[in-house]
Amino acid sequence: KLGRRDVSETKLFQEGFSLDPPQPGRPRLRRMQADGSDTYKTVQRGAMALAEGIFAGVRNPFNHQDPTDIDEHVALEYLAVLSVIARWVDDAAVEQAT
Repeated sequence: KLGRRDVSETKLFQEGFSLDPPQPGRPRLRRMQADGSDTYKTVQRGAMALAEGIFAGVRNPFNHQDPTDIDEHVALEYLAVLSVIARWVDDAAVEQAT
């Protein structure tokens, strides 16, 4: 959605949901209007934290396990949390540098 190929995984989400204004070649994802409110800051920080947690706690360890050695219930929970971050990214507005 951001068209970034220069960063990946955690860094991409950190920069994408950053509270900093967008820079040329570094657009931002905004889950709500960037009004500077505590709610806006919390929503952005929450998206960034969830994405970091998904990569650190689900994706990275999962890449080092046998994928057939996962409980079905756990797999469904992983899919649910991945679905949440995917929805947030999909619903977010892209803010470009002006």
